[in-house]
Amino acid sequence: MSNQRRIGICGATTTPISMLVILLAFICSVTAGDDANQLDFTSSDCTLTEPVYGNKFDFSKLRSDLAHVVRSVSNDIFEFNVCSNLTYQCNNESNVAACLKRQGREYVLGRKHELHYHNGKMYLKYLSGAKCENGTKDHPNYQLHVILNCDYTLDSNPLQITSFAEDTCSFYINYDTPIACLPIPHDAHSNSCSVAYTNTGNTFDLMELSDVNYRTTDRQGNFFIINVCKPVLYGENTMCPAGSSICLFSPKETDLKKRFINFGNVQTQPVYKNEQLLLIHNSSTPCAGNSKLNYSSIVNFHCDKNVMNAHPEYVGPDQDGCTHQFNFITPLACKNLKPCTARTTSNELLDLSALSNRAPHKLSKDGKTYNVAVCTGAGSPCLANGGACYEENGVSYGLGNFNANLRFNQSGSPYLLYEDGVKCDNGNRRWSTKIEFVCASNATKGSSGGDALHIIEDSNCQLLIQYWTPLACLEQIRCTEKIYVDNSEDGTGGGGYELFDITPLINNYENYEARVALPDNQQQQVAKNTKFFLNVCRPLVPKYQLGCAGGSAVCMAKMSAAGSPEEEVSLGFPLISLAAINRTTVELLYLHGDPCPTDRATNLSTTIRFRCNMRSGRGQPVLSSIDDCNYHFDWDTSVICPPHECSFSPDSCEMVQDDLGKRFNFKNSSFIKDGKIAIDNKNSKLELNVCGEHRKAMTDYSQDLVNLFFTHDLPGCGKEGKMNVHMRVICSNKTESSFIVTNDTQCSLLYVQRTPSICSFLSLSVPPQDESGSSSSSSSSSSSTTSTTTSTPSSTHATPMGKNEEAATTATSTVKAAIASPSASVGTILGLILSVTFFVACIGMFAISPARRQRVRRLFRRNNSSVRYSTVQSNEEANLLLEPNGEFTESDDDMLL
Repeated sequence: MSNQRRIGICGATTTPISMLVILLAFICSVTAGDDANQLDFTSSDCTLTEPVYGNKFDFSKLRSDLAHVVRSVSNDIFEFNVCSNLTYQCNNESNVAACLKRQGREYVLGRKHELHYHNGKMYLKYLSGAKCENGTKDHPNYQLHVILNCDYTLDSNPLQITSFAEDTCSFYINYDTPIACLPIPHDAHSNSCSVAYTNTGNTFDLMELSDVNYRTTDRQGNFFIINVCKPVLYGENTMCPAGSSICLFSPKETDLKKRFINFGNVQTQPVYKNEQLLLIHNSSTPCAGNSKLNYSSIVNFHCDKNVMNAHPEYVGPDQDGCTHQFNFITPLACKNLKPCTARTTSNELLDLSALSNRAPHKLSKDGKTYNVAVCTGAGSPCLANGGACYEENGVSYGLGNFNANLRFNQSGSPYLLYEDGVKCDNGNRRWSTKIEFVCASNATKGSSGGDALHIIEDSNCQLLIQYWTPLACLEQIRCTEKIYVDNSEDGTGGGGYELFDITPLINNYENYEARVALPDNQQQQVAKNTKFFLNVCRPLVPKYQLGCAGGSAVCMAKMSAAGSPEEEVSLGFPLISLAAINRTTVELLYLHGDPCPTDRATNLSTTIRFRCNMRSGRGQPVLSSIDDCNYHFDWDTSVICPPHECSFSPDSCEMVQDDLGKRFNFKNSSFIKDGKIAIDNKNSKLELNVCGEHRKAMTDYSQDLVNLFFTHDLPGCGKEGKMNVHMRVICSNKTESSFIVTNDTQCSLLYVQRTPSICSFLSLSVPPQDESGSSSSSSSSSSSTTSTTTSTPSSTHATPMGKNEEAATTATSTVKAAIASPSASVGTILGLILSVTFFVACIGMFAISPARRQRVRRLFRRNNSSVRYSTVQSNEEANLLLEPNGEFTESDDDMLL
């Protein structure tokens, strides 16, 4: 036997086998490195070829003759060019690509730029900026990053500056552009995605859902990326094949060609049959289980008027194993809306029906006189059903028949479309009229203060009109924000952009009362009888005696001995949209409040930071600090927490939220008998076994529910005889159920169970009744074929104003009983008489004091007034606002890019 040793790499003792292992490991590492290099590279010019499909992106089309200009809320002006330098000097320097103008001074942000590609994200990095006073060792100079986002819509304002700290040296601008998208199929260029559900033209319109991508897990470590009515928006880890609306993303797949699989091409024509709204997506990808078929996907849209942050859920494959079912619960699938009204994806009702009662509008352009009406006929000289027409030389030409089908385009703007006018250009096309409604806020409407109509275009067989009206004003600000989330276990890029959405916290009936938890050195700044009232992404709900300026989102008030607010101070208005701070925190800024007592040249402002905490339920705002003129609130809430997969025991039928130690036993619940649910479906009966094997339970904190996915044995459903079941168990003050079976295959079931028993599992209180008598929970319910309801006594619940609802109800009932009962005690009657006497005395006191009389008049005037609020229409309008306090810092750079 030889004593000779083999000396390997770095002097290590090796054998031939170990050398082979090392060689293989080296080859694998080189291959992995090559794959990583494919997905992370830099281009010195303005073009790049993406590595998955070989598509060439050319951003030279974004070059400006002058400059692209973005203005921040603190009145900083950012000027930059793409694929070229500015045509003028910055700080007396020529050949500059980006410039910052701040308080009369100019700073060079970059003298040239590089085009970067990283896992589908494309951005311009501006280099060689001026030295930054607050620079670090690694980043001593100013930097600008322009992130190029795919957006098939040509928005009027495609540039947005990301919130930044006052002393930052790095700035980030998002540039939404179709040039950052893969080619779109010709038939998907349409901005229409609707289907009629009545003979009179009432329609479902899904186009508004196309503004973002949606992600839903297949519960096997992969994700479906979905867009509605448009192809998936190309971006970081959303590199779906061109023209696909649904693709499967497998983060662990090493072959780039197989990492994103097309499961459905874009579809712009919804189907409505058998009372069900569908989008059917076919693909050209061969099915792995049956090479004779291609993959396809069906998205089933179900109505729920309460859902405020709709998103799809994956149900499972059909019986052929090649067709995949999804459920999308949204208010956009609801009908029976009043004519000339529509609901947004965030469940806000836009009502323009008042415009239909106004006389037709007469507009003149190029010698033509146009008659136009909203949601009704335009009258003479138009035909009876004409919504718009023009008269020339005594002849009337119809430009479309009127309808009351108010719609939203993919950017969220409302419009009406009148079609079937007279023939156009001696061809087969006919004239149409499109009326786009624009919010006319105090900052945008004309000096006359009334509605205004403008003819924008009269060509290509379409009359385009913009109608400026306060009635078109929707939510004050955007209450959602995209952020990159890494879902991979090793942090190597198995993530993508997901939405932070705090719309479920918007309260249209009550204001929130904040808890005060100031540090010891700040407690003297707030009197003990001071209370803070606020709302989310909207002004305060008008309440009697709460006297902050109309439109305020936060109000500070001292409470009198009688419990009424006094000396009210506005702490800001909702003028800035939601901003991401990091992966678990988002922030709202309310600005331009009342003058600051310590600095009269500055206005009071409010910062609210929302943090993910699954134990907090909806949570409550807490005043945590006061920084000069800014009030800082922290708000721990589960609303922004991602879905969490729970463990499920088939033996005990128990679901466990392992991180929190929360347990829910289905077998012991009131809506299940012996672990089973009986359903009468037409002429057949189904008995669902909730407690079987292979159950997947997922919390959805944003919608106050638990999703349970399983299969039910049903002969005739494919080779295995399995029906897909999607069960939504919703926190509610009612116990009721509904279900719907897909009519195309009868092999997919959506079952909705509302119950108060699931609330504690989700760390929620049982929701109270809202003013309409229905649950105020934003959780969803399906359009049902069968429904059962059981009255359930609601438990004690703290309302947003901090009042004990049960106690209030009890007190009211006691007074009513005392009045109604003929056997009421003498003491009770005397008490009522004294109460009335006291009330009359209070009226007398107010009558004597002129100041008190004025206060009463002010309160009553406020109570009867109508406060309207609107989106900030442009960056110029936002220039009047205060500087934001505490946004992205240098440590957050890696998250942004």
